[in-house]
Amino acid sequence: MKSISEAFDSFAHALRLNTEHLIHAPALMKVDPQEAAGNLDTGLSAVLNGFHSIYDAAQAASSQINFPWNKAAPTATLLAIRNARHHNHAHRIRSMETYFTRPRLGPLSGEFGLVTYGAASPLEQRLFVQALSWQDVNELLNLPHSVTRLNAQRAQTINDYLGGDTLTSFAASRTQEVPVFFDMLPIITNAAKAAVRVLEPEIEVLSMEGRDFLAHFNDVGEVDMAVQQFRRGTFEI
Repeated sequence: MKSISEAFDSFAHALRLNTEHLIHAPALMKVDPQEAAGNLDTGLSAVLNGFHSIYDAAQAASSQINFPWNKAAPTATLLAIRNARHHNHAHRIRSMETYFTRPRLGPLSGEFGLVTYGAASPLEQRLFVQALSWQDVNELLNLPHSVTRLNAQRAQTINDYLGGDTLTSFAASRTQEVPVFFDMLPIITNAAKAAVRVLEPEIEVLSMEGRDFLAHFNDVGEVDMAVQQFRRGTFEI
């Protein structure tokens, strides 16, 4: 089992690699959309698994760490998404790129709805968004407890945190059913911020990446998940 410091360092490394995939994704999507989708999927899984390793390490040090990981909305949500992908539940909570590129051999296009959180700046609106399927998450939250180990209270916490009722209404309001996706960056940011707030005294910086992301999560503001921006677009290569 990794220590908390080792787990955070691996998480920071995964964040850096995932950021590189996000930077290169728009250009690669035009050349090889399947590879771009695969890179983004692998990068996100590494981030999620890295966060779960922090959770495992903190649980192993439970006599020193007291934090309600599966009750606090930011961490409960991120851990639930990680576990769904790890255990192949609800289509592994597909990304937008996976949704549109994996099952098709014909034209890679289709309409979608996208939900982002917080007050976005003009710069942020131009950046590539790493988004996951709300329909898949909704399916996950409605699977039996025996499958997901999500009790009713935790499922409701996750639904409320993501704005599930509003997302479902947004999807239903379309004249034609379209997949709806939500931005993952605020979920990662808020969960990491919550973890760092509790674990920082236990974290020994092991690398430049660890140092930089520790500082980032201390300094960055928490994203207000109640502020939601909805837009419709077309996925095209």
